[in-house]
Amino acid sequence: MRNIHYRKVSILFALLLGMITNVYATSSITVTDGYIKASIPGTDITAAYMTINNTSDEAITLQKVSSTISDRIEIHEHSMADGMMRMREVGEITIKANSKVVLQPSGLHLMIFSLKQPMKEKSVIPLTLKFSNKTNIKIQLPVRKYK
Repeated sequence: MRNIHYRKVSILFALLLGMITNVYATSSITVTDGYIKASIPGTDITAAYMTINNTSDEAITLQKVSSTISDRIEIHEHSMADGMMRMREVGEITIKANSKVVLQPSGLHLMIFSLKQPMKEKSVIPLTLKFSNKTNIKIQLPVRKYK
């Protein structure tokens, strides 16, 4: 009887350890301060901003972003060159170990093209962030007024 109890406890411990390991893998990446700009009337593009935190001991890379609001979301960066502000697609963003990357106006950001509907203030929009370590994070971003 005691042997059966020990086996049950061992199996339960192994299952819990597996769950904790899985949670740890996804909790090493957090997203804070995220929002999407309300779209300007007559346009079908907008941008999204956020802070991505990596608390793991290894660098990770944001490789792709998807959503139901658009089939085309790209990672872009504004930069100053020859006195002119330029925007270019960067493809992916690496977040160093125990570091963060801020996506913000006039810097790194997500460009959302061919919106399926206008982005209206106070809406909440789902995005899925796909990382190099096979982690997918589903987030909900509020839409804020375009300034």
